[in-house]
Amino acid sequence: MATTPIARQRARSRNARTGLDLLLTGVLGAILIRVFLWPTLRHAYPFPVGPDVPVYLWWTRVAEYGGISMASERPGAPALIATLQGALGHGVAGALAGLQYALGPAIGLVAAALARGRGRTLPRGGWLAAGVLAGAWATFLGGGYVSNLVFAAAFLAAAGALARRTRRGAVVAAVVLGGGALTHPGFFVVGAIVLGVTALWAAVHEGGFGWRTDAGRVATALGGALALFGAGLLAAQIGPARVGGETSGDAFLRHTGQLEALRRSYLDRYLENWRRYSPFMTTALAITGLFRAHGFTRRFLISWAVVSAAGLAFGTATGWYPPDRVLMFAFCLPLLAAFGLVLLGEWLGRWWLAWPVGILLVGLIVAPAVRDWRDSFPYMSSYEVDHMNLAARIAEDRSEPGTPLVYVADSRDPDEALFLLTHTANVARATVPPDRANDVRVFLGSPTDLADGHATVTGDPTFDTASSWSLAQIPPGAHLTFVIGEEIRDPADLAAPGLTRWDPNVASNERSPTALAPQPDELTPVAPRKILAGTWRTFLLLLVLGLGWSWFALGDVVSGVAAAPAFAAPVLALVAFALERLGAPLGSPGWSVFACAVSGGLGYALFVGRLLDQRRHRLPGLVLEQPAALDA
Repeated sequence: MATTPIARQRARSRNARTGLDLLLTGVLGAILIRVFLWPTLRHAYPFPVGPDVPVYLWWTRVAEYGGISMASERPGAPALIATLQGALGHGVAGALAGLQYALGPAIGLVAAALARGRGRTLPRGGWLAAGVLAGAWATFLGGGYVSNLVFAAAFLAAAGALARRTRRGAVVAAVVLGGGALTHPGFFVVGAIVLGVTALWAAVHEGGFGWRTDAGRVATALGGALALFGAGLLAAQIGPARVGGETSGDAFLRHTGQLEALRRSYLDRYLENWRRYSPFMTTALAITGLFRAHGFTRRFLISWAVVSAAGLAFGTATGWYPPDRVLMFAFCLPLLAAFGLVLLGEWLGRWWLAWPVGILLVGLIVAPAVRDWRDSFPYMSSYEVDHMNLAARIAEDRSEPGTPLVYVADSRDPDEALFLLTHTANVARATVPPDRANDVRVFLGSPTDLADGHATVTGDPTFDTASSWSLAQIPPGAHLTFVIGEEIRDPADLAAPGLTRWDPNVASNERSPTALAPQPDELTPVAPRKILAGTWRTFLLLLVLGLGWSWFALGDVVSGVAAAPAFAAPVLALVAFALERLGAPLGSPGWSVFACAVSGGLGYALFVGRLLDQRRHRLPGLVLEQPAALDA
């Protein structure tokens, strides 16, 4: 009986620490959401920022109409966006914005959970620094790269589950990785290599392979994810054929064999952006952090850093992929930098000196990223969408499905011309009725040359190749031509022979302009206040849906709350994709709510089952759960 007051005092102390950690987690999440909403708060943008936004918009609209098989090689992304649209009623643009701005904070919080462990891996200041640094790093993917954001969140969530070194963590990691793989197969390949190196190192360290070892648990997670990914890709092929066309200038250069131009573009982009990563300070702290991390987390982060360095060098040398995209995904660097800050603080020895130094260093690292993010902008405007909607109404009123809809894009700047070639196609597909997305074509050049039936020649090989290629994609026979003011650089193109003005910024070869009513489900701008509210609602929904999974896998409430949104996004994508393949209409409010209930309910069922199992086996003096081992 004498130990009862001591036990109660320890319990009160433990509860106080948990309460404080939960409060700090909430504050960190609120700050990160505020950062990711900064462009909208500052500029009142009606669309989310980034060049890939129109791609996700038309993928989702087409998937809702004809099934995921028509939309994308990344089937999890449109499934997730459409489900959030149906569940929250935000519209496709609002759902995309809410998801995009909620995923960055989710990545920062799950990074904090990974660094925190069970409160033993890093002290409080360390895991908070990890959350801030990783959240700032997520801004590099925040500009419209939604598939990348989902996979980054899934990968860190899986690492957190594997770091607990339990069988249930490995199983949950497999599910989360599988959902993440369906949203971005390319990043999954990188993640699989990282986990493969981690498992190999663990097997050497542990003296062999066993299913109850770190190597075995990683193999379980990776094997399960590969099975889900393979089955998902096969299932995604069932149904109507995918809508054709390139979605980016990079894809166009690769498709047309202009590999040297593509490699130069990759290198120029990397050289233009490398400073925002604060490479010298981040790298120095990351190297220092190698000596502070322990166990699975250390092996995982070092393996990730080695694979990233090799991938960066290989991409730079070959031009097979953009090397800066490898660096964007290298969240191992901010995490290792957080470990380095802790080691520096321990070396300084005095909290009143260590905290100011740490805060200063964190501020210096994140400042370039946050500054660039603050100045991010959308690549769609409300005016452009209004004009594209008018063209879509003309197409629907004056032509039958199957008639080619040819949009003219033109600029004498070769780089801008390549951007307009694919951007115009993406925005057009996002605004036409989904059943007409396959009718969209883009001609790069002047409308006069299009009418005369030949490509535009400027003397620049990249432009001339693109113009010839775009002309060859137009089927022979009659077609509708549209010239939109935002997609050209010479206003005289709007008055080219054979065109009729339907609007000061819209001309077409279709004559006799009349007033046309808006089409059902037309793409419309989103009020900035709705983007703000939608981001919070999306984040809170993901928090609720993922808490059962994260608490079950990670074993404590603080890390569970922090990691919940990162667990929820890939699981919801996987469930929504599976339901759609089984016949559920994508984007339907009822089925979307059902998908949310299934994805969240499964996690809570696992968590409750674990609690009941612990209750059945509870005995006096029995330790319910051993702390994670921290080997060298």
